[in-house]
Amino acid sequence: MTNRWWMRPWALALVAGLAVLVAAFVPPLLQALRAPPPAEPPGHGLPWQVERTPDGTTRVFGLALGRSTLADAERDGALQVAVVGLAGEAGALEGYLDAFNAGFVVGRLVLAADASEAQRRAWQQRATRREGGGASLRYVLAGADRAEALRAAVVGLTFIPNAQLDAPTLRQRFGEPTQRIAAADGRLEHWLYPALGLAIVLDAEGRDVLQYVAPADFDAKLRAPLLAAR
Repeated sequence: MTNRWWMRPWALALVAGLAVLVAAFVPPLLQALRAPPPAEPPGHGLPWQVERTPDGTTRVFGLALGRSTLADAERDGALQVAVVGLAGEAGALEGYLDAFNAGFVVGRLVLAADASEAQRRAWQQRATRREGGGASLRYVLAGADRAEALRAAVVGLTFIPNAQLDAPTLRQRFGEPTQRIAAADGRLEHWLYPALGLAIVLDAEGRDVLQYVAPADFDAKLRAPLLAAR
């Protein structure tokens, strides 16, 4: 009888090898296909991951408001540090990250930091350059002053996503706001979350803005200025 090819030694060895590979790889593959989709990354990377800390503040983007410093937000030298304000005023100390990855949401991050009026005025005088004009000026800090400013505590965050976040998405992520305030022109609407220290500005014609402060500062820094502007 003619020796069939599948009875030859090399064919038997090939079949045995394939059986071993199937036994090794098929069960993990089936398990991976049956597994639920991956959850959102843990921690504080996404805009809606706002953690209340035991001392009453919040942690957002890995920064504890009132405790973390500008240095904690440094990203390979990309953090821009300046004093911003009207001409003749002390202004405010701010940091900027023009390209900030908040998990899978990309946008611009502005950090408000705490510094004395004397410090801010001195930094203005020694600034390497002055940018802007009209209503607001931006004083870029000199090297030694920047190093000192990096030790200032971050007291507020403003995140401007590149992609517009619609109302259903925001409601799903943050829940119903405690208070909603519409602008007179109907373009802007403010969603307030005092317990999170969060105010969201929904812009029907532009980009949305998310502002974070410690919950204890919410009324003074976010709600009161908004009501006064109305």
